[in-house]
Amino acid sequence: MDALVKPLKGKFLSLLPEEREAIDVFAFSQSLLEKGGDVERRFSLICLDNSFELILRAYLQKRGVRTVKWKKKDKVMELAVVHLNINDLLGYSERAGLRIESDEKRALLLMHEKRNALYHGKTIMLPAKRDIEAWSTVVANLILRVTCIDPFEYFKTKEYERIAILPEDLEYVSNLERRFKTVAPYVSKFTWWSEVQRDVIEGAEKWDLYVHYRPRWPFFVPTLVLVKCNQYNKPVSKNYVENLESKAYFLKNEKKAWRVWLGIISSLGFEKDAIIRAEDHEGKVLGLVLINPKKKTFYHSSRGQCKKARKWLVLWG
Repeated sequence: MDALVKPLKGKFLSLLPEEREAIDVFAFSQSLLEKGGDVERRFSLICLDNSFELILRAYLQKRGVRTVKWKKKDKVMELAVVHLNINDLLGYSERAGLRIESDEKRALLLMHEKRNALYHGKTIMLPAKRDIEAWSTVVANLILRVTCIDPFEYFKTKEYERIAILPEDLEYVSNLERRFKTVAPYVSKFTWWSEVQRDVIEGAEKWDLYVHYRPRWPFFVPTLVLVKCNQYNKPVSKNYVENLESKAYFLKNEKKAWRVWLGIISSLGFEKDAIIRAEDHEGKVLGLVLINPKKKTFYHSSRGQCKKARKWLVLWG
C-alpha cells in the first residue's frame, strides 16, 4: 500500500486546489454510496454531480479561462466561470481542449438532471445504485483526463486513513446541539436559531452540526455555524483546516450570511501549524475555533468573529 500511496500523494498535492477538491468530493461520494442506504445514495449523487462541476471549473482555470464573454440583449458582459450553468461549462471546456465523448456527455447531463430533480424536490425517486456506479465511472474518467489521477485509486488509499468519529467528539457535538436548541441567539422568546441540524451535506461537505440564524429584526446579523469532527486517524492538519475554511466561506456567501463560525472537533488533537493558524486568525467574517474534547483544550484568536465563535462553540473554560 505504501508504494502506491506515496507517489499518489505527491501527484495529488501538486494539483490546483480546485482539482484536489473535485477528487475529494468524488471520494466522499463513493464512501456514501458504499454505505448503501437511501439517504446515503441521495447524497452520493449530489456529491458526484458537484465533483463533475468542480472538475470542469478546475480545467477551465488550468487553461487560464476565468471569465467568458456573455451577450445579454444588446450588451456584451463578462461572466465568471463559477456562474456558468452546466451546459455552458461543458461547452467552454470542450472549446478549451477537454475531450468529452458524446455518450459521456449524455450520461453526465442525465446525471445532472436527476440530481437537480432530487435536490429541488421535484421527485423522490432515487436512481438505482448501478446507475450511480455507471455515472461514477464517467466522472472518474473525466477527472483522470484532467488531473492524471484515478479518483478510484485515491478513494481506496484515503479509506485507510478514515476512522469512525470518536465517541468523545460525537458527545461534544450532541452537547453543542442541545445548546443551540435551548439558548436563544439574542433576546429570549423573541429570537431563535432558524435551523439546528445534524449530518447536513452542504458545499460538498458533511457537517456534523449545521446551525443557521436568519434575520429577526432588529437583531439583524445573519449567522451560519458549521461544526466538523475529525474523520482521520491522526491530528488535524493545517491543510484540513484551510480546506474547511474555504468551504465555510463559500457557504457564507451562498446562504447570504454576514458571518460564519467554524468549529473543528478532534480528540486526536491538532498539528502545530493548525494551532498557529487558529491563534493567528484575523476573524473578520469567519470565526475559527479548534476544540479537543478529550483534553478539554481549545485554540482560537481573540480577534473579531473568533472571539464570538468561542463563546458559542466552547462548552467549558
